[in-house]
Amino acid sequence: MENLNPYISQLDPQLHTFDRVRQQSAFLLTSVLAAAAKAFNPALHKKLREHAEDIHASNFRKGAKSVETAQAVMILTYWKESQDTRAWMLLGYVIRMGMELGWHRLAPYSHHHPPSTSDLERRQTRNIERTWFVLFVYDRSMSLQTGKPWMIERSEFVESIEAWCRDTMATPGDRFLGAIRARQLHNLESLLAIIKGRIEEWESRWLNMADKDSCHPFLIQFYGTHLRLQLFSLPLQDILAQADQNISYHMEALWVSYSSALEMLHLICRYSSWLYFAQDSIHVMTAYSAAFLIKLLMSTPHPISSQIGPAIHGAISGAARAFSQQAAPSGSSCALQSRFLDKILARISKSSSEELVARDTIATESHGQSGAGRHTCGAESSSITATSARVFSQMEAGLTLDFGNDEEWAGIMAEAGFNAQDGVFFA
Repeated sequence: MENLNPYISQLDPQLHTFDRVRQQSAFLLTSVLAAAAKAFNPALHKKLREHAEDIHASNFRKGAKSVETAQAVMILTYWKESQDTRAWMLLGYVIRMGMELGWHRLAPYSHHHPPSTSDLERRQTRNIERTWFVLFVYDRSMSLQTGKPWMIERSEFVESIEAWCRDTMATPGDRFLGAIRARQLHNLESLLAIIKGRIEEWESRWLNMADKDSCHPFLIQFYGTHLRLQLFSLPLQDILAQADQNISYHMEALWVSYSSALEMLHLICRYSSWLYFAQDSIHVMTAYSAAFLIKLLMSTPHPISSQIGPAIHGAISGAARAFSQQAAPSGSSCALQSRFLDKILARISKSSSEELVARDTIATESHGQSGAGRHTCGAESSSITATSARVFSQMEAGLTLDFGNDEEWAGIMAEAGFNAQDGVFFA
């Protein structure tokens, strides 16, 4: 693999010697030989490949899990036959294997090692870490190529790759892997930063040319702000849908999306005199900004949501008032938009009220139980726990019902007269 490994940065030349690999894993050895034969001795490739596939099938039936098995499967996907379309599925299989082995919980890199740790043990540890790094890069690359979701999320371990690459045992392949990882990390952020600057330049240039007494200043700013919201909210979609994700890794996207959605609603208020004749796309964009803000409010940790909550409520309330003041017919877009914004405000206010009631209920019951429970601690404690669990379950169910998924949003929009599927208002 002296010639092939630099392309994949997967094996450690000091650890993956012929003798050691032969002792550790027949599957990995056969996969390496098959890949080498494909490049240097095609006459042997077919038999070696078939033998590797046989071992793979046997390991799959047995449920074999090891770093060597993971590496062997990955090598089979790197140098495969042109008609073999299993790469994405096999990658998912290997990632699940890694998760079974606990690799998704790897600790961030530290240059401190126990004195008793031998060089071989350190290399074996780095072998596992390297494999997870490679899987992360491979996962993101396949996601970009296929348009399918990735499986491995960013973590403190993944973020520590630069320090990991500076370890004294780092190979040239490790440093290349770190470079690829850094490119992936900054690629989207850099692209968004460039586009954000271009949007701002576009706004500035055309605002100077626009007729100040027309709707054009409003539309230029509104469209530019909506484009920023769309672009920067894309990386947040999967993150906000998963409660265990660390939003701190995406603070720039979070802030730009949040401020853009707020600004869209503020523009509605500042340019309310131009709303009556606005086309439906303006209303679709307005509904999107409000829906995004509510989802953001319900998905972010309490320290963040408590700070942004009042501003979100005020912006949506102001926009709803601006549309209602148009005195438009009941079936018009302005009337329907006002109804939609009022409805989501009512829903979030109801959820907030239920949360306060639930907290008061828990506090009251806990206080009452603590007074009477000095003599019957065991039974009373169980009652308190059950009551608390029931109330919090009801709170969670209420929030999920209102804001948890797209079907519920479609229902709320439909009640207000908004067709979420077609992106238009209807009477």
